[in-house]
Amino acid sequence: MTILDALLARTSAAITKPGPEMRRAIATAHSAAYYAAIKERTGVMPKGLSKAERGDLKLAVAAQLKYYDAFAAQAATMSEGAVAARAQMYAGAVRGTYYGARYPGLKQVPGDGQTSCLSNCKCSISEQDDGLHWTLNAGESCGDCEAMAAGGPYDRT
Repeated sequence: MTILDALLARTSAAITKPGPEMRRAIATAHSAAYYAAIKERTGVMPKGLSKAERGDLKLAVAAQLKYYDAFAAQAATMSEGAVAARAQMYAGAVRGTYYGARYPGLKQVPGDGQTSCLSNCKCSISEQDDGLHWTLNAGESCGDCEAMAAGGPYDRT
């Protein structure tokens, strides 16, 4: 199990229903993803973040909390299944924060919400000799992800 898989599993368990705990879990999970990505990229766990990194992380968390606030306002009118499915999208969004910090030069990464599968994306980025590749998940992938996979390799810059 990769560090990202472990983080996603913990996040999925913590993000179950709207409330202050979920809000904290969203912020904590994105922070953990950011730190883990830097450790994967540099080989060293950072003791802190630069001003630019803190700004990037704050933007990622703020974007998710904006979506969360809209969800929390609607949750009482949603079915239990719909609430659970929507809550899990917040866990999936952690993938975007991780890959964005792991490969900061990429304009688009799995789970960042820029594909039609949004944060439900299960794709990954793989490093190969010729560059970075958008790797489709073993199951179903959306057309946007298929296009990203076909468009590689991507530059590491």
